[in-house]
Amino acid sequence: MERSIIETGNKHDKRSTTENTRTVAMDDDLILNSPGIAPQGSPPPLVTALKASAGQDAATFHFPGHNIGRAAPSSLTQLIGIRPFLHDLSTVPELDNLFAPKGPILEAQKQAAKLFGSSETWFLIGGTTCGNQAAILATCSPGDSLILPRNSHISAFSAMVLSGALPKYIIPEYDSSWDFAGGITTSQVCYNIIHGCCFLNSSIT
Repeated sequence: MERSIIETGNKHDKRSTTENTRTVAMDDDLILNSPGIAPQGSPPPLVTALKASAGQDAATFHFPGHNIGRAAPSSLTQLIGIRPFLHDLSTVPELDNLFAPKGPILEAQKQAAKLFGSSETWFLIGGTTCGNQAAILATCSPGDSLILPRNSHISAFSAMVLSGALPKYIIPEYDSSWDFAGGITTSQVCYNIIHGCCFLNSSIT
């Protein structure tokens, strides 16, 4: 991989600015071994599975339709090449099943849980909407109170409709300099837990 760097010189006059252009070669090893990037003993499970699947000499008849780059628009491949398409694969058997993982996805989730310090970690696709809904539906029953910011994502409101939970709103602090409603504070949450409604079963999002 190469990139061009334009260096602006220090010499200036009334008519011109001196600029020098140099090309720097950058390979994967240089990037991976850069300061601040922790070395890895082995590739992550999904990376290994993607590499193995992309390396198969097999015809593809599944989504996405670019067929590992073979059917990608020439205008796009001329711009970014064919390599970005090689690992853009669907949920083929060798890449595991997100809904019932038993292979590389399961192993990747276990590694992520260990990294996060959690007992379980589940991967999501398509944004966090389904994750917010799943969390609320799993913890709230009809009539339960849910403490949440008034400017929460719409997925939280739809989950309350589906679960039958009742909202206990916290008004976020307003930042006049940015003309923006920000987040809620710990003290606001504690106040609503202590002085709010008598919660038999309460959840916080």
